[in-house]
Amino acid sequence: MATTTLGIKLDEETRERLKALAEDKDCATHWLIKAAIVEYLDKEERAQRERREDMERWGRYMLTGESISHSAALKWFDALAKGCASHAHGSAS
Repeated sequence: MATTTLGIKLDEETRERLKALAEDKDCATHWLIKAAIVEYLDKEERAQRERREDMERWGRYMLTGESISHSAALKWFDALAKGCASHAHGSAS
């Protein structure tokens, strides 16, 4: 994978915190910055996917009116937790 350089401006306090953490972890500051960015992107992309899925589910509900009752969902979760996959799978409807 090709890499490019990206400059960021940090205030002195953040820079010192980054430097101290890198020293404590015995790693380079650029590695910490990269790891933090990757973690942030993963978290935000996951949140975006979940928001899209939620909107799709809401749209299906608005079109069909189909839903699962709270009690049916609890029964399904209980069966799943007890390892009764055959009873849990698809029985919450």
